Amino acid sequence: MKFLFWAMGLLAVIYFMSVFTSSTHGIDGSTQRSAANSVKKLKRYMTTQQQHIFETSYGVLGAIKSKEGPDAFLPFVDGKTPDEIIDLARQEVSARIAAGDPDLVKYGSWENLVGLGTQPAGNPTGGKAQAVQPLRNSVRGGRDDPAVMPTPAR
Repeated sequence: MKFLFWAMGLLAVIYFMSVFTSSTHGIDGSTQRSAANSVKKLKRYMTTQQQHIFETSYGVLGAIKSKEGPDAFLPFVDGKTPDEIIDLARQEVSARIAAGDPDLVKYGSWENLVGLGTQPAGNPTGGKAQAVQPLRNSVRGGRDDPAVMPTPAR
């Protein structure tokens, strides 16, 4: 009976060890489900703005590659890191804007597509270009001023 408990304990450790020791640095493009899971795991360690850029890049590459065929996207992104996905999307979008793709020309540049640059000329603010605010401001002001800091009780 003790042997059975030891065997079950060993199998449990082996089973759960793969969960705790696996680290995802790239996208697993073997199936659509595994790609979605690896994208979800990769986004855990990104800021909100990085997540937005990565999701936009991943979606744009998916739309571009789906025009080439239903099986072109997953092998293309398999093993790629988020930085590689963003760079590939930036190159593809820039090339397609230069070629005059009607879906992408309206953005004018990669920065406008992901929301990092200025708004395109046909924006609803009357054609005035405005700088886009970052998605999250992580700087908290007023914390370093000694007048604002509470004094410790003695």
